[in-house]
Amino acid sequence: MPFSPLPRKRTTSTSIEIDRIVGLPVISSPTSEELEEFSRREVEARHFERGFRLMPKQCEAVLAWDTYGGVFAPIPVGEGKTLVSLMIAARAYVAGTERSMLLVPSDVFGQLVRVDIPWARQRVSLPVPFHLLGNKSQRERATIARSGRKGCYVLPHSCMSTVDSTDLLTWIAPTVVLIDEAHKFKHADSARTRRLMTYINEHEPKLVALSGTMTSKSLRDYHHLLVSSLHESAPLPLSRYLMEQWAIVLDAQADPSDAHLGPVRPLVAWAQEHFPAVKIAAHVPGFRTAYKLRLRSAPGVVSGDEDKLGVSLLFKNLPVPEPEKAPGWALLQEKIDDVEKRWISPSGDEIEWVFHAWKHLWELSGGIYYRLVWPTADELRLRRGMTEAEAVALLEMAKAHHKALQAYHVELRKWFGRGHKAHLDTPMLVGASMAQHGPRDVGDELYSLWFYAKSLELPELPERDSVPVRVCDFKVQHAVSWAASLEKGIGCILWYHHQEVGRWLAERVMEANLDGLHCPAGELSNLAIVNAANKDRIVIASQSAHATGKNLQHFQEQLCVQFPRQADVAQQLIGRTHRTGQEADELIVHTTRTLEFDHQNFGACLNDALYTHQTLGTPHKLIYGTYDPLPKIYPSVELRELGFQNRILSEEESRALAERFG
Repeated sequence: MPFSPLPRKRTTSTSIEIDRIVGLPVISSPTSEELEEFSRREVEARHFERGFRLMPKQCEAVLAWDTYGGVFAPIPVGEGKTLVSLMIAARAYVAGTERSMLLVPSDVFGQLVRVDIPWARQRVSLPVPFHLLGNKSQRERATIARSGRKGCYVLPHSCMSTVDSTDLLTWIAPTVVLIDEAHKFKHADSARTRRLMTYINEHEPKLVALSGTMTSKSLRDYHHLLVSSLHESAPLPLSRYLMEQWAIVLDAQADPSDAHLGPVRPLVAWAQEHFPAVKIAAHVPGFRTAYKLRLRSAPGVVSGDEDKLGVSLLFKNLPVPEPEKAPGWALLQEKIDDVEKRWISPSGDEIEWVFHAWKHLWELSGGIYYRLVWPTADELRLRRGMTEAEAVALLEMAKAHHKALQAYHVELRKWFGRGHKAHLDTPMLVGASMAQHGPRDVGDELYSLWFYAKSLELPELPERDSVPVRVCDFKVQHAVSWAASLEKGIGCILWYHHQEVGRWLAERVMEANLDGLHCPAGELSNLAIVNAANKDRIVIASQSAHATGKNLQHFQEQLCVQFPRQADVAQQLIGRTHRTGQEADELIVHTTRTLEFDHQNFGACLNDALYTHQTLGTPHKLIYGTYDPLPKIYPSVELRELGFQNRILSEEESRALAERFG
């Protein structure tokens, strides 16, 4: 008999909650025979006879909707989440839902409308009308939203960030909400997440949350989505307070000691009973394993399995040969030394925060930096709508404030170098102490410089403009040479992060008389990069614009000129090509790790990939892929000290990472 969720209520007792969670049924995956029969029912006969089948996770997700009326699906990238959302929208419509809403990433809206929906209509039954609110003016969006027409209203995520977002939700009044790439709504304090969750909490629509990278570091990333999708079927405490207790043990930044295991200790007994073949030790990594098993087997949760694509994945590093011969190399090294050894930014400023040093090094590792320059009085006058005299005065005040801050930062670094109290080891803590206690803890000299800088601080002071500066093309030229070395007619993707690196790549590809296609952000780029007709071209692709949601399986060659720092971004980027439908026997992701910073950045990404791999049951491509050569592994504490803001691994996790990568 199918399991039915309990009434939607919120319990606050720890014992009641743990009893509820371990009492949830253990749901097993459908058999191969059941999957075949489901595809036979759902797939259009002509395509079924030609061999088209729904993927196992697609079947599981749609069946979960049919059974529980809500789905939480951390399905790996490339496992067909888009078709799942379309099929569920259609089933809700047939069952009598008058209005549903599908939220998709803004940069894949065009692909969904022009490619995905027509493709899906040919293969499965989609009787639901789709009402499209993307690429519309505010007035056009309002007209469609207030029309009252039955069907599924499709909105890009960006619509939840516009001034009319609350009105759109009220006018559409969806009783089913589907979120593709739901990790985009993980930040509970962002405006778009608050607006969406306010509607969900007040009106309680059925919710389907799908993402291949549901979290990178914390239960807080998805607790609100999980509970709103599954309610009493959620394998997490329903209350925020109790969830925070679990987070102490399970989060990526959790203390690796066993001091706080009490709230989740009953999970181990449950896991040992239901999964006797899995070894679960009585410490933090063991409890994370128990939670992963509970999450993956809970009603309404559809989680990823180990990689079953049949396409092996290789990360092959291609360091730049003899980078010291590249024009500008000496200046680049000088800028890197300024940041690493003297804590001076490429613009000549004192660096205050360690993560700012990381930011500068990431830019320099691509051969560029962004110089900060003051606007002219005329530029400021036009921007602010003020007189020239007002602009001149405001600029002088801003420059004086900046000069005072620099003097304070110089003295602060000297103060740290002379030794300091244990509880005053960051600029933020020092500033808070001076704000509360004056010079008591730091002395008169540092305090007077801080106080003077604060006295010049005004909210209307202008910021400096950021101007890109090209220093050394060692990676850009290397990437172009690699692309040119490919067999004639073989296209590739050159991935970049910083816009200036992308522009530089595009210019050099053109200078080399290669068939290049620059794809920064924008609708034209969105359509061009998914068009299989461009598979033979050299595509220079922005990570921020195209690493999520797009099907790029028609490419088999790629080079990360700049590798992402975030593990979830890396998972998404690799999943654009390492996905179902990829025809290569082995997919190679080439990297350009050349500088020590490159190796550290990759190491920090691997470090954080463990969390998703361990807790969500979603295999991370960085962990199960093979490497040539093996990546360098760094102690997580050392990476944190360098500004990478990575999670701190327990001793056992550090050992596991070292064993995995030799």
